[in-house]
Amino acid sequence: MPHRTSLLSLVAFCFVFLPVSRALQQGDSPAVIRFPAITTYSLDKAKVNLPSDFEGKVNLVLVSFEPEQSKDIDTWMPTAEALQHMNFQFRYYRMPISSEENFIFRWWDTSSLRSVETDSLTWHWIIPLYTNKDTFRRALSIPNEKQIILVLVDRNGQVLWKTSGRMTGDKKTSLTNAVAAATHQP
Repeated sequence: MPHRTSLLSLVAFCFVFLPVSRALQQGDSPAVIRFPAITTYSLDKAKVNLPSDFEGKVNLVLVSFEPEQSKDIDTWMPTAEALQHMNFQFRYYRMPISSEENFIFRWWDTSSLRSVETDSLTWHWIIPLYTNKDTFRRALSIPNEKQIILVLVDRNGQVLWKTSGRMTGDKKTSLTNAVAAATHQP
């Protein structure tokens, strides 16, 4: 019986601890998350190739999955607008995500967004995306569609900062610090 116990211990060690040890040897730093390559149109009908067409050195993308989440996006807008006015290397984009649909639905939905956003100057910063939501979420490591997601990305699409949900004081400070750190690097 003692022989069998030591054999089981050895097997457990091989299956549990060796993979962990190997993973740590490969580096325990988190994987780099990149914004997926997407071609779409902003509300002002400009063709956009993301992430290369993001206009800032750093760009805040406010992602929503349901129309009612616009209230949560609104909690971030004063901060996003203030950062954009104070820092010419920063831009923000609102990105409502919808499932892939036919051309007529996309046209109707985009037209509806334009009627809600009556200030045509904001249309450039709103990029509705009609795509496979699961694929998009996986690319950005977004677990579900229950909350809005904010990602700060550079021109290459590397995610520099990420959070979810309504704005809080701590999240605002974290975003402001991340923007400052990213825009003051050469």
